[in-house]
This record gives sequence, structure tokens and C-alpha cells, in this order.
Amino acid sequence: MIRRFMKSTGTGLCAVLAGVLTLGSCAKDPATDATQNETKSLRAWMAQHRKDLLDNFQPVGNSGYYVDVIREGAEDARPIGDTAVWVRFNATVRDLDGNIVLTRNADHAKLLNTFTKYTRYVPFYRYCGAENAGLTEGVWLAMHNPLSLDNGTRTARLRIGAQADLYLPSILVGSVSASGGYEGETSLSSDRPVILHMEIVDTVANPLSREGQEVDDFCMLNGGLLRYVKAGSSEISSGAVTMPEKAGDANHPYLATTPRWVSACDSVAQLYVNYRYNPAAEGSLVENGDHWSFPAIYRNSYAPYNDPATLNKKIDEALATRFHTEAEPYVGVENLQADSVGLDGTAKIWYIGRFLDGFIFDTNIDEVKALIYDAGYESGKVLSYTPKDGGLIQAFYYTVPKMQYGQWAALITTSTNAYGSSGQTGSSTTTTSGGNTSSYYDYLNYMNYMNSYYNNYYGGYYNNYYGGYYGGYYGGYYGDYYSSGTTTPTTTTTTVTTEIPSFTPLIFQFYVEPK
Repeated sequence: MIRRFMKSTGTGLCAVLAGVLTLGSCAKDPATDATQNETKSLRAWMAQHRKDLLDNFQPVGNSGYYVDVIREGAEDARPIGDTAVWVRFNATVRDLDGNIVLTRNADHAKLLNTFTKYTRYVPFYRYCGAENAGLTEGVWLAMHNPLSLDNGTRTARLRIGAQADLYLPSILVGSVSASGGYEGETSLSSDRPVILHMEIVDTVANPLSREGQEVDDFCMLNGGLLRYVKAGSSEISSGAVTMPEKAGDANHPYLATTPRWVSACDSVAQLYVNYRYNPAAEGSLVENGDHWSFPAIYRNSYAPYNDPATLNKKIDEALATRFHTEAEPYVGVENLQADSVGLDGTAKIWYIGRFLDGFIFDTNIDEVKALIYDAGYESGKVLSYTPKDGGLIQAFYYTVPKMQYGQWAALITTSTNAYGSSGQTGSSTTTTSGGNTSSYYDYLNYMNYMNSYYNNYYGGYYNNYYGGYYGGYYGGYYGDYYSSGTTTPTTTTTTVTTEIPSFTPLIFQFYVEPK
């Protein structure tokens, strides 16, 4: 995540002292000196390496940055800073030696050996408004303000499609640290300038409306959409219907004549369920593009997302093989004779969580993990869920109670019923266990070491009593009889949390085990 780091300001110590003393002076603020020194160093570097950009200096307080506007963007698009918008943009940050500090580019990450298959290498999605709340300071300034070029003889405004290189001092960057494939490749030392290459991909004025439209469009592309609303709703005249009560009613979600995606609840917007989802029957549909067609499908140069169509087909085959056999194929929800989970029942769930571009951000199914990650993943465990007890995202609360034991389904939802509009921060942490460890009895030998300490420090009493008796007994018995410790293989575990960007819709394919 590109973060904005606020710089605190003082309380005017010099002014206070001036009111007390008629003579004297105030010492310089060391932080100010550091900023000025770094600004001078950056200018010296620019003079040596990018002399052509010296006239593109953008002053900011007692510092500033340089900009190279490679492309201003679409002429018919509004400048980014004209209104409050959410911005999708790519950014790669390097230090002045060319080392990549941060990137969302899969090829860069692969070269740096920080590429992970858990990482979704897509543009950042951040808010850019009148007040900066979510961007690196230098990025916000470049997006928000007119850029003075050629010593003030012309200006530029960044728009959709713009590309620019920003030469930023650390005060306008903050701190960037390594975190695997997320948010950093190498650590950036303090008080170091960076070069930030930026490309603006898209802007969104109303993210709630945008993600809602994306959900509706996905459903229409993948089997059709029918919205259920309460009786008497004005939306009935625009194609919505009241929720059917019986399996034989028209517009019931089990009927083949009904669009695949229907409202999970007649009072919750843009949470839709496909009760007729059947992975055993989806393989041929994937090939024909009739189902699970992902708009702007996610792909990169590396397996498995270098061939998404083949991946999705293999996933369908793996699900059918894991959960069904030729002798007992999935009969489909319309023929399934089983109890519904209800609010009090406990559902044991196997699931796949995806973005609308097809990228899988989470699953507890080993066969799917094997297709995505190859090796190095933890074995999946069934997810036990009792709706009345909560504990999962709201989308499951509104969906699972209506499902039958032994049923497949798929749901799609906006962020409101998932991880919230703020999403989830991506992270990567590594822990190490094992190596040399003391045994239980060796811990008791600690008394012998303490005896030595008290013997030397206090002398006399402790020397004669504890040093002689306990030191001799424990030291001889435990020290000679039991080993001093054990050695186990060292295990390094990396835990990765895939980022869920703000205002991002999600899809879940899931199966409830038979009761």
C-alpha cells in the first residue's frame, strides 16, 4: 500500500522564547536541516543525471520534487485534481541507484525473486481528494496540482492515461519497507530520495456505484440476473419480482428457465446467488465462454495465470473429482433431497474466493491450492459455520441458511457484505521455528547456574549452603544424567494475506458437505 506519512510540526518554541528574552537566538531544527540537506543532495543528483529536469522543480515548503511528464493523458478527460475521485494507477519506486523498492509489476517481482503466486499484481486503488488521506504525499501533489514545467513557462495536468516520473525527497515519500510481493521489494533507508514511475489507469467518481455495476454486469454476462424485491416495491415495474415461496413457483431460482443469478435476500442489494452452480457441468461451458467469463481477466506471464482458461477448466475437474464420483454424481439442487442448513444448523464448507477478474485470493481446497501454488502451502481445513453465531462475512449469513446439505452454490457480492469498503491490507510475514532448544530437565539445571551467581555475589552463607548442597546435587545429578538440550530441524514459515482492495466485489464458489 502506498501510504501517506504525516510530518508533525512544532509549537513555535522560538516565538515563546522571544517573548521572554530580549536578546538571544534559537537553534536550528535538526529535522529542517536534514530536509534542506537532502533537497540539496537531490538537486545535485539531478544536475548530474537529469539536468534536463532542473527547470521542472515543484517547490513544497522548504523542500520540493522534480517531475518528468512523459504523457499528460487523454485530452478529453478531466484532470485528476479537478474533483474528488478514486484513482487506479500503477507505480514502481526505485532508489537513486536503480534498486526497486516497491512495485506492482509481476515481471519486476520475478526478476527480484520476490514474486509470489499469492500476490495479485494490479494497479493501486486509492482516493484522491481535496485533502490527502491515502496517497504518498508526492503522488497526491502530482495528481492534485498543476505541474510547473520549463521554469514556469508551461503547466501540465495529469489525466487518465498519464505517465510521469517523480523524483521525490523522503519527506514526500515516507517509509517503505520490504514485505515480500506486497508493498515493497527492498527496504528504503531513511532520508533517501526515490524515483517513482506512475501511470494513471482509471478514475472512479462513485466507487459504490461502480462496483455495483460491475457485479450486475458480471451476472448478466454469466447466465443472467433476476432481482427479488418486497411486494409493493416500485422496482417490480422495472423487471424485479417478489421472492418465490415454493419450488414450483415461476421465477424460482431452481428452475432452468430462471436466470442463474438471483437475489439472496429481497432486502439486501447486489448480493446474488447462483443455486444451480455445478462445477461438474461447468467445464464445457468455460470452453464455450457461456459461464465464468471474467471481464478483464487476470493474467500475467507466469503459471498458472498465464493460461486462465486452462486453469479454470482444471479447477472444475478437480472439484468434481474431489467431491463427486461417477457412481454418485452431483444431482443438482433441483433434485437434491436434503434439509436446509437454516440459522441453527452447522455447515461444513469448502470454498474458493475470487475477484471479478478470476484471481483466487483464498481457498481451503487442497486440489485447488495445488493448481495455483504448486507447493509450500498449508493443507486446507473444512470451514464450520453456524449462521446464528456469525463469524464470517455477511454474504454467507444471508446465503448459507437457505442452502441444502450436500449442495453447491456460488455467490457474488459488493464489498459491503464482504470485507467492507476499506478492504483488507496485503501482507507477508516470515517466522522461523526449531533449532537448539533446552529440555525440561535442563531447565531445572538453571538452579545450578543461579547458585553460581549467588555464590559469587553474596558469598558466605549462599556459598556454603546453596553453592555446596544444591550446586553439587543438581549440578551433578541433572547435569550428568540428562542431556543439555535438543536440536530440531529449522522450519521457516511465510504467511501471506492477499490484498482485498477498497470497494472490490468478490465471488465465492462453495460446497456444503452432506449432513
